[in-house]
Formats: sequence, C-alpha cells, structure tokens
Amino acid sequence: MREKKSLVSLDVDSALALMQEIYNDIVEQKNYASMIMKKMMSFMKNQEDMSMIGPVIKEQQKIMNECTEKKLSLVKLQSVLLKQTQGIGQRNMPIGKLNLSDDDRTLLEKLINDNNETNSNNDNYML
Repeated sequence: MREKKSLVSLDVDSALALMQEIYNDIVEQKNYASMIMKKMMSFMKNQEDMSMIGPVIKEQQKIMNECTEKKLSLVKLQSVLLKQTQGIGQRNMPIGKLNLSDDDRTLLEKLINDNNETNSNNDNYML
C-alpha cells in the first residue's frame, strides 16, 4: 500500500479547492448543530426540561460559534490569496503560486487538521 503524504504543496487552484471543501464541511457541521439545537428546543415542555437539554443546547451553540470562527479564518486566507493573485490568466483564473505568511500558514494548517478531527481522520498535514 502506498504511504500517505503529510507534506502538501499548494498552488492557487488547489488552495481554492481545499478552501471550498473546508467551507462545505463547516456549513454541514453548522447546519447539523442547528438541527440538533432546534430538535432539543422542541422537546422542552417545562422548566425542568431545561436542566436536561440545556447542556446539549450549550454544546451545539459552541459548535456553531466555532464554525463561524472557521468561516472568518477562511475569509482571511482568501483575501490573502486574492491579494497575491492580482494577475489574471486565461479564462479569468488566477495564476501563480501561493505564498503564505507563517501566521496564515498556521491558520490554514489548523483549519485542515480541525477538519480532519471532525472526519475521524488522524492524519496531520503540513503545508
């Protein structure tokens, strides 16, 4: 069996595809958390029910907040990408290689590895 790579080299197109995949996973997580929270709220009949379902609702709100933070991080990375690729190639596609600062690289690695944790995949990737 082929050995998995843990070092990933990104060009602009692959970075955009990766960011889209991360965004789709974030939206899916947020929608699932929202659905669970709404179901729990529908189960609440009186004050005593809040003590039972309150922790579940709190956890779902935490997941939704984390999803929002991840979306903001993606927007930051995309703005860096847009600034670097002001040149336009054929078919209005950006050209060039992606050069990230250390902070941006750390942020992208965190998003990738956080995404792997939610998919039960223990691989850590370096960019």
